[in-house]
Amino acid sequence: MEDFKQTREGALLGASIAKRKGWKVGETVDLSKQLGLLMDVKGIFFSGNEDQDNTIIAGIDYVQDQYDARGQANVVMVKLPPDVRAEDMAAKIDAMPLAVGSNSQAEKAFVSGMIEDLADMITLSRLVILITLLVVFVSVANTVSMSVRDRTRQLGMMRTLGFRRWQILALVVTEASLVCLVGGVVGVAAAWGVINFQDITVQSRSLNLEIQMPLDVIAWALVMSIAIGFIGSLVSGFRASRLKIVNAIASVE
Repeated sequence: MEDFKQTREGALLGASIAKRKGWKVGETVDLSKQLGLLMDVKGIFFSGNEDQDNTIIAGIDYVQDQYDARGQANVVMVKLPPDVRAEDMAAKIDAMPLAVGSNSQAEKAFVSGMIEDLADMITLSRLVILITLLVVFVSVANTVSMSVRDRTRQLGMMRTLGFRRWQILALVVTEASLVCLVGGVVGVAAAWGVINFQDITVQSRSLNLEIQMPLDVIAWALVMSIAIGFIGSLVSGFRASRLKIVNAIASVE
């Protein structure tokens, strides 16, 4: 701690961000491109709080000078005595004649606000995902329909060779499901690579959370890929199985 206090560019790293980035004590952290800061790691702390363990503590004078903002801060945390109510102190701070406006909140209210912001982001993300799935579903259905239409004569020949209607249906549905599964595997692999080889986090106010891709998410993604291929090809597969042999063979590809 003394080494950190005596070094202008010194920094203390939370255990989570240090592990994710591979930073160690004694190294120089180059954040000049992201934050315009160059800091020397003087220690790593573990608080048990994921939010705090994803933070970097640096000297306020050094950070303010790098941004040419001496005396300015966007968040100020005040530690209160046990007998003081946070709401009362927040009202007193907001009533002070400060050079800039303030919005003081108790810690619980501040955390609740962050959770609400995250909930809004999750809701928006789910809406985007739903729209994406609908677009993919329509694309798969259209692609399978075109494929069946282009192979009408081939399907008619298969019927003459003894293939039953349910076998034609199974063939179309299985082909579409496998194609979508391959696409899902490629998408999952690409997403896994981006998440694991890039430092991607979600930030809400001072809350900074790491994005991970556990096995259950990978499994659900692959299941959804198969389901989209299966459902999206049912109508075209049923139509293909109901084709009359004479009409199918006589069709022009």
